[in-house]
Order: sequence, then C-alpha cells, then structure tokens
Amino acid sequence: MGYYQARLSIETARLLEGMRIYYEKKIGGNVSKGDCLIMAYADSLWVEDWKKIFDEPTPPTDKYEISPTAQLLKVQVTDDVKNGIQDLKKTLPKLIGTRSVTVGISIREILKAAYIKNNKSKIPENIRDLFRQEKERINYEVNSLEKPDIINLLDGIENQIIDLLN
Repeated sequence: MGYYQARLSIETARLLEGMRIYYEKKIGGNVSKGDCLIMAYADSLWVEDWKKIFDEPTPPTDKYEISPTAQLLKVQVTDDVKNGIQDLKKTLPKLIGTRSVTVGISIREILKAAYIKNNKSKIPENIRDLFRQEKERINYEVNSLEKPDIINLLDGIENQIIDLLN
C-alpha cells in the first residue's frame, strides 16, 4: 500500500466523513479515511453505468463538520483502489461529455456509489415496516366490511413501490 493524495471539494470531504462514520458503525471499530476509501471502492464495484451514478444527486452531507485540511486527502490505499480511481478518471469524461475530471470527482462518484449500495437496501425494509404499521392500524381502527379490500390495496401499492426500487 502506498500513499494517495488528492484535493477534495467540501462536499466530497463531507461525504467521505459520512461514509467513514457509516463503516465504523458497520464494523464496530475505527476506520481511517484510507480504509474508508478502500471499503467504498469495494462497495462501488457493482456499478455498470457510471453515468447513472454521476447523474444521482450527492447525498446530504451538511451534518458532517470537517476542517479545511480535510479537503487535502493523503491516505494509504491499495493499488487496486489507486488504479480504480485512475480508470474512473479516464472513463467519466467520455460518459458525461467533458474533456476531463479531477481525481476528487472520481473519488466523489466512488463514495456516492458506495452510499447508494449501502442505503438502497434499507429503503425496502423501511417501506415494508411503514406498510405493516399502517395495516395494523387499519386492523385496529377500521371496523367495516371493506377492511380486507383496504389491506389488499395497501399490499398492492407496497409491492409496486418495492418493484420500482429494485
């Protein structure tokens, strides 16, 4: 492993901090920025269309406080991660119609892809919980012959939403 340096936007530095905190919670221990980038890169390997990732809005990061020096990234990462960042730096301009992109943008897109992977799987669970709670509420509060029809309608809507997300 060697050192890798890049200049990041405030938004990207905050996203890195958010993902670092996420990975710390996930593994139950300390995660350095370099480790975070290594894990995010591994989590981004699912991406087949980087244009879609680029077009996705960056997740909200306002709650993460960073120092001005956090924009100057110097971390130890594996050669695979270095090469992956460089490959994305070469690939992205062709996909988005620009002459070039910075290393910081490549890192941002890797972090976004990791964020999407790790948060998208939670959305269907949250939706199912929400629908389950509403169906329980209907079972207790609604006292009519239409109750089974209402439950069936909610089941259909729930399944349509989950299908759209997957």
